[in-house]
This record gives sequence, structure tokens and C-alpha cells, in this order.
Amino acid sequence: MNDDILLSNYLANLKVEFIIANYNRCSSQWKELDYTPDYSKFYWICEGEGWLKIGRNEYYPQPRELFLLPQGIKQSYSVINEHPFQKYWCHFTAHVNGINLFKLLDIYPLCIPYQPDRLTQIFQDIITFAHSDAVYANLLVKSKLMELISYFIMNVHSDHRQLVLKNRAALDQLALVLNYIDDHIGSTITLEELAHLIYMHPNSLIRMFKQHMGMPPIQYISRKKIEKSKQLLTVTCCSISDIAQQLGFNDNFYFSKQFKKYVGLAPTDYRRYINTH
Repeated sequence: MNDDILLSNYLANLKVEFIIANYNRCSSQWKELDYTPDYSKFYWICEGEGWLKIGRNEYYPQPRELFLLPQGIKQSYSVINEHPFQKYWCHFTAHVNGINLFKLLDIYPLCIPYQPDRLTQIFQDIITFAHSDAVYANLLVKSKLMELISYFIMNVHSDHRQLVLKNRAALDQLALVLNYIDDHIGSTITLEELAHLIYMHPNSLIRMFKQHMGMPPIQYISRKKIEKSKQLLTVTCCSISDIAQQLGFNDNFYFSKQFKKYVGLAPTDYRRYINTH
């Protein structure tokens, strides 16, 4: 299984909560050692010098470097001379299906952004919206926070730096299940046969699947069938009935109902829409 597919799924199910953000110069007393925060932090270094320790690794950040300090990782920081950091910073949480994102991913904590002015603008927007009384301000803060996280991951990923999925044993099991679903998408696939495939109890499979994919296996199978049916409606002249049978739907009405549930259009209307656009 391509790790990018799973990473994309994690990010699609990402839930973020903003805590606080600001721009300032660190005081001469800026120091804390060996603590493990219940939130994550971004530091966008603008000027000055200082020291960070994230896990076992030490850093001396430079201006125009963006650092991620993940929730749940032991860390330390301090000033080192009379020229402390001047930085933008943001505290937040990020979870996938209730799980801290950084328990699912190992991410290299440093990136050097390709568009530093854009990054500065994102931080400025977060701070502005966070201090706004507008009823929609919290939504704008969250949208900008999501943009900031996406921007960081995009820069780290494009630099081929460390971006590692944790718990490889479970992911290998998940890969077997996903590949089996792809290979048997035209059949009726049961939860029991998927569980048997990886020697796991069905309830354990459901928990693992929801943790990584954001939905139960049966819902995932339904979505995959509908995605395949969209492809067949687009590139073939097969009838609706034939497509339903190819994908293991013995009831055309049920197929049409499921299709409309996920797509918003009936299969016939979807085909007509595709052919006229």
C-alpha cells in the first residue's frame, strides 16, 4: 500500500483545535526543560537565536525556519544569549479519529518554507481572526490553522525529509485488507472474511480500520464500489443494471439509492451530467 494514500486519508479526517497564537520577542527568562505538552506548537523564527530540544534531538533555529513541536513529545527550550528569538508562534491540537496526529506520524520538525511571505501572512491572519469578535472568526482561524499544517507537511514532504507512518505492523495488515477489497470489489465482501484474512476478531478489525481510515470497513467498501461505478458510468456504455451487477449489487434500486447517497445524483443523472460537461 502506498503510504501517500494513507497519509492523504489521515489528513482528510484531521480535526484541529486552535488554542493561542502571537508574535513577540522572547524574554530573557524564556526557558523550560523536559516537559511534555498536551498541545502542539509551531515556531516561525524571524530574528534572534535560541535552543530547542525535541525528543532526543537538539536544534539551534535560524531566521526563516519553521519548527513543529508535537503534542506528547518531551521538549525543552531556552535563550542562549542577549539576542533571543523574535517569532510567530501558535499552540493547537490535531487529531485523526480522536488520536493525536503525531502518534500516527513521525514528522521531521524543521522546514525551510519556499514561500516565507505566504507563511508570515498565514500567521498574521490567524492572529487577526483570533482577536476578532465576528461570528465566523473561529471558522477562519481553523481554516488558516489547517492551511498552516498543510503548508508544513507539503514543505517537509517535498524535501523528502522524515515523514514516517508509525505502527508498521498494523499498517501491513491494513494493506492486505485494502488490497483484498480492491481485488474483490465486484463481489459481496463480508466483515468476517476480511477479519479471517488477517487472523483478527471482526471487532478488532473495525477498531483498527476506523483508526486509520476514518470509517468502518463496510462503509469503505460501499464508497469504493460507488467510486468504481462512477468510473464505469464515465468511460463505458454499460447499462445501469450491468454496472450494478459488476459491482455485486443484486438490487438495482439499492444500487441507485447508495449511489445517490454518496454522489448526490442518481446514476442516470450522473452519466447525463458527465456527458454534457
